[in-house]
Amino acid sequence: MWKFEFIHPYFLFLIPIFFFLMVILFFQTRKKMTSFSAFADLKAVYKNNSFFYFLFLGTIFFIFTLFCFLFADPRIINIKEKESKNGIDIAIVLDVSYSMETVDLKPNRIEVAKKVIYDFLDKIRTDRVGIILFAGKPFTSVPLTFDYGFLKQFIQNTNTEIIDQRNFDLQGTAIGDALILGNSLLEKDEQDKKREKIIILLTDGSANKWINPDLALKLSLEKNIKVYTIWVWGLEKTSLQTIDSFWGVQNIKVDGIDENMLKKIASKTGGEYYRATSLSALESIFQIISKLEKRKIEVSQSKTSEEMYAVFVFLLLFAFWILFFLHFKNLKI
Repeated sequence: MWKFEFIHPYFLFLIPIFFFLMVILFFQTRKKMTSFSAFADLKAVYKNNSFFYFLFLGTIFFIFTLFCFLFADPRIINIKEKESKNGIDIAIVLDVSYSMETVDLKPNRIEVAKKVIYDFLDKIRTDRVGIILFAGKPFTSVPLTFDYGFLKQFIQNTNTEIIDQRNFDLQGTAIGDALILGNSLLEKDEQDKKREKIIILLTDGSANKWINPDLALKLSLEKNIKVYTIWVWGLEKTSLQTIDSFWGVQNIKVDGIDENMLKKIASKTGGEYYRATSLSALESIFQIISKLEKRKIEVSQSKTSEEMYAVFVFLLLFAFWILFFLHFKNLKI
């Protein structure tokens, strides 16, 4: 719902006061005009047609009104009312390490993963979704939200460069850390701890950095959070082509994944394990998630505002242009 309002409306009370003063000035001027005996005397005072005189008074009042509007701080308020929705909370945990650029899946692994996520967001209607990106370290990129349009735009703009992996500490595949952050993202909601919460993990590598995934598994079990794991992989053996400033084009062998680890995490938490050899192979995940128990959640009112200074400044410039025009008409008052 859109609403126009002033932050400091008391400035608007100056408008009727100024209007009253303008009326007094107008009638005093008219009284002086009656004392003139001939039109020639009137024309000597007002060189141009009287229309410009009234235009001048109207413009002055218009300018004063615009200044009052500006001081009152005009804004357009967008209000989203509280509503109830039945659904689940989902944390999408996406691997953006360099190996996700491998082209064994066309056009490459990360683009396939993005397509899977995008299609998934197209199918849900009442579930809150958050996004975590990770390589050698995970980052909460989007907190839980119903704004699927923003989520899809964010996914479209995601690539392996979104995390600066030139930094050695950010290189690698920290699956354990990413899952713990996913648990943390879902646990930030205190409205209904009985609400179904799941993590969807998309990765192409084995955990080779920081926390052991078994510790993250224990946390998910304690929090009763299901984990759906997706292995983004097309070939058993493959390599990644990179360009080095010294060695030139290099083919780097991409290590295999710890598939047993992904299967273990999924089965222990009550989720499912998938291998993303094709987009069509993942359709079943949508059917399973749609059958999960969905609980009601209250979505509180949100309020955003947009300042309207530009419109009134433009009108002020237009009003001053009228005064400039009247000046060249040699108006006398």
